[in-house]
Amino acid sequence: MAKVVVISRAGCASLPAHAIERLRRRHTVEFVQRQTAPNRTTAVELLRGATVLAATNVTLPRLTPDLLDDLPDLRHVVLYATGYEHIDVTALADRGVTLSTLPEYATNAVAEHALGLIFASATRIHLANDRARGRVAADVSLRGVEITCRTLAVIGLGRIGTRLAALAGALGMRVLGVDIDPAARARAATGGMPVLGLHDALAAADFVAVTASTVPGTVPILGGSELALLHRDAFVVNVGRPVLVDQEAMRAALLREDLRGYAVDEVCFDPGHPADRLLLDEGRVLQSAHSAWWRDEVLARGAEMFASSIAAAADGCPVHVVSARPKLLPLAR
Repeated sequence: MAKVVVISRAGCASLPAHAIERLRRRHTVEFVQRQTAPNRTTAVELLRGATVLAATNVTLPRLTPDLLDDLPDLRHVVLYATGYEHIDVTALADRGVTLSTLPEYATNAVAEHALGLIFASATRIHLANDRARGRVAADVSLRGVEITCRTLAVIGLGRIGTRLAALAGALGMRVLGVDIDPAARARAATGGMPVLGLHDALAAADFVAVTASTVPGTVPILGGSELALLHRDAFVVNVGRPVLVDQEAMRAALLREDLRGYAVDEVCFDPGHPADRLLLDEGRVLQSAHSAWWRDEVLARGAEMFASSIAAAADGCPVHVVSARPKLLPLAR
């Protein structure tokens, strides 16, 4: 019998009732409801004797080597998230602890969100809404473009990038793929997608969608030299981590009007910063505050997948176990 500790903002509501009942037939389960991650001292108390730690990113304690050494019974960590670049997977593995994530729970939602950002950037519908509410000057242009027959370069041909490519292709966009992973490139090519090098794809693109994952220490995929390859009416959409696009280089390119717009699923540009305020008021920067995954279906699906992953870990057969990624390589998400 394993001891499972679930730390989340929702407490026992994080899992479906039927899954909790099933889990408790075989294992000891404790729920800890918190709004933030516990510090080391509190984490040691909460996780004493725990075999499985399950948590969301917000409530996950920092899994430092020192903390892990204080938790000798811990064997599995289950994370309610897809990305795990902030976790020292090597430190876990060195202590015989596995890390499981939920790689597919939000794939469709994030791909649809990326498509939504493409639509919004092209049509300037976000700016039209602001102007209708008197939030921007009446002389700010609402002129946009159609996306049909435009070229979309998808950087990162993992689950999200592949789904986005399918959605965009169905709408009449010409889709080009970019990825450093030979297996991802081969899968895309087998499916009929043209796969190019990054620079060639950028030179041909009207829209760029960044759907890649992040590895600590990685330089941005799109820096100043890469952005310079895009034509002046191009748009960039980023549903990966903000660090994948050099924000200073992006700000400078937008201010020079070397690019038409940038949409990012985070809050990176500050309305209190004069240059950022200008770009936001003109609708050339669109920020969606890390909301791509926040959907009814994702929450329902995620709860079921979280429960299944916890049960598998408690039974000693963890699923979706990740390993340390090679350094300095941005991989497809």
